[in-house]
Amino acid sequence: MNERYILSKSNDNNMNVKIGNRVKLVKTNDQYTDLAKNEYIGTVYDINKVSFDGGFTQIWCKFENGSNFAIVPETGDIYEVLQ
Repeated sequence: MNERYILSKSNDNNMNVKIGNRVKLVKTNDQYTDLAKNEYIGTVYDINKVSFDGGFTQIWCKFENGSNFAIVPETGDIYEVLQ
């Protein structure tokens, strides 16, 4: 069963994802990422915590559709860990 995660500052669920996991982007507020036209399934290659701007986590992924960007749960991005 796939697990779906959304992160808030009080809920650090992103630690359940690890480098090498396959993930699917379910929801994003990024205006350049069109989930209606593209499926975003990819592999996590880096995870980091950024300390400025209130602090946030970046889950860097290489997606099968050729995109390469970070899922940022604190901005409302929702993802599923596939494996």
